[in-house]
Amino acid sequence: MRIEGVLAVKVACVRIRHAFKWLGITFLAAVLALVLLLCMRPLFAEQINLAGYNAQTDAEHYLSLPFSGANFRANSAIGYGAGRYYLRGKAAATVAAAYEKLLHRFPHVRYVYGEMGWNGGGRFWPHRTHRQGMSADFMTPVYTLDQAGNRMPAVLPTNVLNLWGYHIRLDEQGRVASYQLDTAAMIAHLVALKEAGAVYGVRIRQVIFDPPLLKLLRADPAFSALKGVSFMERQAWFPHDGHYHVDFESVR
Repeated sequence: MRIEGVLAVKVACVRIRHAFKWLGITFLAAVLALVLLLCMRPLFAEQINLAGYNAQTDAEHYLSLPFSGANFRANSAIGYGAGRYYLRGKAAATVAAAYEKLLHRFPHVRYVYGEMGWNGGGRFWPHRTHRQGMSADFMTPVYTLDQAGNRMPAVLPTNVLNLWGYHIRLDEQGRVASYQLDTAAMIAHLVALKEAGAVYGVRIRQVIFDPPLLKLLRADPAFSALKGVSFMERQAWFPHDGHYHVDFESVR
């Protein structure tokens, strides 16, 4: 009886292990399937098309940017697949047109955009704004130095470990690891947004960038091209150093 009891316990343990094994495999398969579906979603997203843009029908219609282009990409494939990168058409057209301008002005710089909002707007956790389809985040442009001391355009790493770039912390000199804030590339991007917005009926209402880094930006002679653009002067509730936030507003 004792032997039979021991055997029964062993058999039960084996069955439990197999059950947990298959449960784990099933869970992993479900997670992978979800990730695959999210990554495929960009194929079906309604994206901005500047060539076919119609101000009468597209200005207020929510559109997303392509996941990537010749000189830009989104900071997260999963976030993109989840539909977190929508803007009103006129704002989306402004962002897309700005990247086209930068392709000619700063051809070696690759820009990364961050979260924007839901298709149709609404509460957008954990952001306190991004509800009206007129707000966008952009990851801070940076450069590194090669062995000869020459500047090399770079992008900040965006992955799950740093919350896709949102938890990267630059010091007051604009440095993190081997990366340095590229004030010229950032100013050029804001200038391009300003110019493109004039075409599509929006203007930059406000830019949020941490005050110590904003000081570095203002020290760049090119900053004079941003005359008329408003910057938040106080520290925001969440650090804006590895990224900067742009609010747009309609002018027509």
